[in-house]
Amino acid sequence: MANTFENMWDLTPDTDLLMELPEEYTFETALADLIDNSLQAVWSNRKNERRLISVNIASDDSISIFDTGPGMDGSDENSIVKWGKMGASLHRSSKGQAIGGKPPYLRPFFGMFGYGGPSASMHLGRRALVSSKTKSSCKVYTLHLEREALLSSSGSELSWKTTGGMRDPSEDELSKSPHGSFTKIEIFELKRNSLDIFILQCKIKDIYFPYIQCDEVGNSAKTITPIEFQVNGDDLAEIEGGEVAVTNLHSCNGPDFILQLRFSFKQANSAAKSPGSTASQEANARLKCVYFPSLKGKESFEMILEKLEAEGCSVTENYETFSRVSVRRLGRLLPDARWARLPFMDFRHKKGDKAHILKRCCWRVKCFIDTDAGFNPTPSKTDLAHHSPFTAALKNFGNKLNEKEKFVDVEIYRDQKLLTPLQLEREYQDWILQMHDRYDQETECGEDQPVLVVSPANKKALGISSDVVRVHKVLKRKGVSWKSGQKIKILKGACAGCHKNNVYAELEYFLLEGFQGDAGGEARIICRPLGIPDDNGSIVAFNHGDASFNICGSLSLPINVIDSGKCLAIGSIEWNCQVDKQHLKSHSIIDLLSVKQCQELEIDGAPPVDGLVHAGQVPPTKIVAVVRPANFVSSSISKSLDQNSIVKSNLEMSMEIKFREEAEDLRDVCHIYSRRVTPSSHHIYSKRITPSSRKGFHGLYIFPLGSKFPDLFQKAGVYTFSFYVDELTCNNFDKEVLVKASSKVGKWDLLSDEQSPPLSVRVGSCFPPLCLTCNDIYGNRIPFTSTPEVMIKLQTIKGVLVDVEKMRIELSPNKFTLKVEDILIESNELDKIRPNYEATLVICSRDKLYSVSFPCQVYPGSLQFVKARPPILDSQLLPGCIIKELVLEMFDAYDNHISQGLEVELAVEGFCMQDQIGSKRKVDDNGCIDLSGLLKVTAGYGRKVLLSVLSGHEVVFKQEFQTQKQEMQITSGVSLVQSPKLEYDESQSPYSNEKVMLLDYSSSLKQSEKFIMPLITIEKELEDEVLHIGLRIGNLEKELDFLYDRKAEIELDISQLQASFEPCLPNFPPTKDELINRIQSNNHSAASVLCCLSREFSFQGLKNHFMEDIVGLVALLGTVRLNKLSRILAEYLGEDQMLAVVCRSSAAASALEKFEHDGEVHCRHALHAQAAAHGKSIYGRFLIVCLEDIRAYKGEFEGSDPQRKLALPYPTFPSGKVPMGFIGYAVNMIDLDVGHLHTRTAAGHGLRETLFYCLLREVQVYETVECMLEARHCIKHGAVSLDGGILRDNGIISLGFGNPQICFSVTAQESEPSKEFVEIMKLIEENKSELRGVINSIEKLTRSLKKYMKKFKKKKGKYQKLMDDMEPVVKDYLEHKKLCIGNTGSSSY
Repeated sequence: MANTFENMWDLTPDTDLLMELPEEYTFETALADLIDNSLQAVWSNRKNERRLISVNIASDDSISIFDTGPGMDGSDENSIVKWGKMGASLHRSSKGQAIGGKPPYLRPFFGMFGYGGPSASMHLGRRALVSSKTKSSCKVYTLHLEREALLSSSGSELSWKTTGGMRDPSEDELSKSPHGSFTKIEIFELKRNSLDIFILQCKIKDIYFPYIQCDEVGNSAKTITPIEFQVNGDDLAEIEGGEVAVTNLHSCNGPDFILQLRFSFKQANSAAKSPGSTASQEANARLKCVYFPSLKGKESFEMILEKLEAEGCSVTENYETFSRVSVRRLGRLLPDARWARLPFMDFRHKKGDKAHILKRCCWRVKCFIDTDAGFNPTPSKTDLAHHSPFTAALKNFGNKLNEKEKFVDVEIYRDQKLLTPLQLEREYQDWILQMHDRYDQETECGEDQPVLVVSPANKKALGISSDVVRVHKVLKRKGVSWKSGQKIKILKGACAGCHKNNVYAELEYFLLEGFQGDAGGEARIICRPLGIPDDNGSIVAFNHGDASFNICGSLSLPINVIDSGKCLAIGSIEWNCQVDKQHLKSHSIIDLLSVKQCQELEIDGAPPVDGLVHAGQVPPTKIVAVVRPANFVSSSISKSLDQNSIVKSNLEMSMEIKFREEAEDLRDVCHIYSRRVTPSSHHIYSKRITPSSRKGFHGLYIFPLGSKFPDLFQKAGVYTFSFYVDELTCNNFDKEVLVKASSKVGKWDLLSDEQSPPLSVRVGSCFPPLCLTCNDIYGNRIPFTSTPEVMIKLQTIKGVLVDVEKMRIELSPNKFTLKVEDILIESNELDKIRPNYEATLVICSRDKLYSVSFPCQVYPGSLQFVKARPPILDSQLLPGCIIKELVLEMFDAYDNHISQGLEVELAVEGFCMQDQIGSKRKVDDNGCIDLSGLLKVTAGYGRKVLLSVLSGHEVVFKQEFQTQKQEMQITSGVSLVQSPKLEYDESQSPYSNEKVMLLDYSSSLKQSEKFIMPLITIEKELEDEVLHIGLRIGNLEKELDFLYDRKAEIELDISQLQASFEPCLPNFPPTKDELINRIQSNNHSAASVLCCLSREFSFQGLKNHFMEDIVGLVALLGTVRLNKLSRILAEYLGEDQMLAVVCRSSAAASALEKFEHDGEVHCRHALHAQAAAHGKSIYGRFLIVCLEDIRAYKGEFEGSDPQRKLALPYPTFPSGKVPMGFIGYAVNMIDLDVGHLHTRTAAGHGLRETLFYCLLREVQVYETVECMLEARHCIKHGAVSLDGGILRDNGIISLGFGNPQICFSVTAQESEPSKEFVEIMKLIEENKSELRGVINSIEKLTRSLKKYMKKFKKKKGKYQKLMDDMEPVVKDYLEHKKLCIGNTGSSSY
């Protein structure tokens, strides 16, 4: 039961689309659009649900398309209106799901515009009925479309409503769709009456072939039927026919040449895309090149065309024009994408020994392209969108990028290996040659007994590569016999060497490569061209029974000139005619028409009659050349043109223009630079043209000249016009035109020579002699009229630096050269142009009309005097103090600071340097030596100290000072304080045994005072020293407390930052520079020391040095291309092996350390000494790898790649299948550093087959742990997986994820880190840098604290001992003084 309602469905969107269907919208295209919708619908079915698409063409002028997809109903979500309402379909929104994945990209999300259903149905017929049911609905919903009714309702003001209804499903519908959902489109009153069902079946099968039968889905090679396709009840999988099936049948058994291409927009262009842009940002394509061999002299493509014609499916193409490229988008064939060869498949311009084979065999390749949804199709889905940059890049694949493709990046992969364009060309060429040798059976046998020639001597001239050749005189080719002595005509363009004109020749021999029955053998035609004498033709000779073949003046042509129909047999009449023409041309000459004759032709032509012009003269617009006949006599030339004096031919003529300078202009160059300079010609222009006709005259060769080179005669010299015709025996014709320079002065120039060094001078000296030339307005040299007065100045961007007053000027005898010499430069302002000292030397005439300028460098002179800033005062020099600020300024004789890098020697007395650099210092970029904080006074009070500067052996600065004198006072009391100021010098004590002698009671008071005063002085100095040390200890303890607090704060900050972004840290291994910095940060390792040294000099550049045979560190000798691979290999090897030092020999390894007699390491020699010089030390052990001691890999290598990757066989199960997820061998996935590609041992072994093969052996790399464990029976030396699994050769498995600090650097990151991640990493690195500085400061201050504590205890003990010794002496002195005063008073009294 069915219910029908008028105006049930509202399809109001703009119906004008029905009148604007694509021009290429054919019956087949429209039908395919409907099938596309059905295919996308059934693809979403579950595995247990039937996937059926059934097309039925009925005899009553109707067609139906039935599918078992999810169906439609009346609900908003799944309304049948969306099928008929233009733009309402949501299928096109699924496009993003179909980008990426694995070929052949069977994801039928074809929807692009949302109006394919109604447009296609109305194109096929006048009425359509859509019936659909979902699994949840009980009724079938119907939608009626009528073309005239819809068009009459079309417009902006009218609604577009159509009839609809509901009915019960039929038994036939339910039987076809057991799960209960379907869609059926019925179209009536077809526009096309007659349909060939078989041809339609073949075309549908061609378009949807991978969906009908496919062997690329799943892991097995079993052919499956993804979708059940039926046309009039016939299963298309069982139909034998169609271009795709016939083509597959005639291909060889492989292997195929398969490429995976990834297209993406470059970052700048990608960012410019608007957010609403529909263009995909990436696209993928798989290119499968299949070889179709020649079998028994017949091409497979010819057999395909014959088979298609026999089936009634013929195409309007022949062997040459047959499509060599077909394109499928998401598995669907684009029927109009029948392209010629892609650029990388074309060898038309190939040169070399194998070029002739490649040029022929490349025609036997067809490329099957599978693309994802990243490529946009045309509206009719018959071809890729031509305006798309991705389409343009694909069509131009193999050529240089053009303007349209410059924003597109293309990555090329083969067998998961990234290829460069050069590698692609080489591998594709090798594949074609391999297929040719394996499958081609090109040539039928000759019909006579062959002569066997072994090892022919001239293979290149013969066009062959085999060591065995069969020589025949009769050959049958495609049923036609060709014989020696037969006259032939080879058409223009048939092959190389015949691209200019038809070639007439006589057949001599046929060469067949290899023994009879060999596959891949070449065949060549040997023929003698017309005009080559008989005695200069090819020869078969015999010597003691051994045959040899000499081609002499004959031609060797490929056999395919016969197959292509471009080699024709000719009769005696045509041959004799060509012989007569050849005879007439054998004695012809080439001539130029005069000005008058050119005027008769209304041509501005002919070069100057006398051959002399002045620079600037406009050349003739054209030059007309002709070929004169054999009976031509030059005296018979009439003033008017005569066709009898001009040969009519179709031969090409060439014109070449060359230029050479006059010898007179080069005379001064020979004299100035003391070398022979000869005029040399250089090519300006060449042109090859065919003859043309003008004003009824034929055989005119009209060459463009003035129109192409209007400025031709501006440069003075000799212009030679050469004319020649290759095919003729006439002599070449040359015409010379002499161009003289103009008399108008244009500018001055510097006469320079390529071998002249750049201009540089030191202040106070002269520039080398400079030679100036005077040039006309066209740049030609002309003589000076007289010796000019010149001004010379030295300029910078800030103004004039120097006005030069001293110079000497001399004009050459021929007045062509003005020599300026003895240019003295004196200036005290060179500091304005340091550090590069770049300036411009300007030489100009007094009237400033003419000038010449050129860059130069003016350097300061030698060191003459030194100034100390600020001046050192004697009052500042206290024993033990450090001069906080002192800069030595170095000047030349003109008060300019001297150049950076000058080495001087400092001599000091009473001072010591606080750093470890030594006495030799280099001048900095300011022309100074900064000694601030480096000079410490070591002399005592009142002593003389000295500071000197030596340049070479000459003292340029010397200054003496005196330390401050100390006044001695006796105080009433002594207090013990914690920090001495001066260092106690025991040598100043009057008592060498450190004991104080008691005073003699009998001594006088004066004698007692003289004795006691030194003791008081010593006591005061010791007290000051103890006080100074105590204060220093207190300050150190405060600084340490602050640093420990800061260390704790930084560690807390780092911990918090790492916790906020810890999951992302392993994704981005360090770059090479970051890796080197990370290694250097460990101050106590050999690797850190070697990194420091490698930045100062190259180990390979050292001679007679203990480090000359060091190659480097393992981690720095190679890179990888995947982040995950970098980290997992670092974990597998471990940090010790990653930081292992690689040496060439064991002798080099032994030289890195020296040992004491007791077996301890000598810390002042070899690598330990270098570590100390850089403020580092080496603790613990480190690994050394000696290349000469490694047992190298003995197998083969892959191709001729400079990386020399090892040809290791893929792991296989007993069934012969390669394990799933296998990526490659780790030893081959490390790319050697460019600087070490050619590092070799004495036996010629590289780093890969020695170092990395020793470390990794045949460790395999897998995508996941599951794949690795599944393949463990194929693993011999261990394996790793990119998700963190490690399987060692002893059976130990390591799971989880680590974060190694030392990894291989990655050449190309898979993805860019986020901005937030970069900022956090930057903060972490800044904190780590500060933390390293704090830890170093703590270590340094701790050592200083220990040193001062020890010193404090020592000084305190000395002070206490001195006080104990002085106590009885002072007591006796006071009693003695008291007694003396009492006696004096008593006496006075």
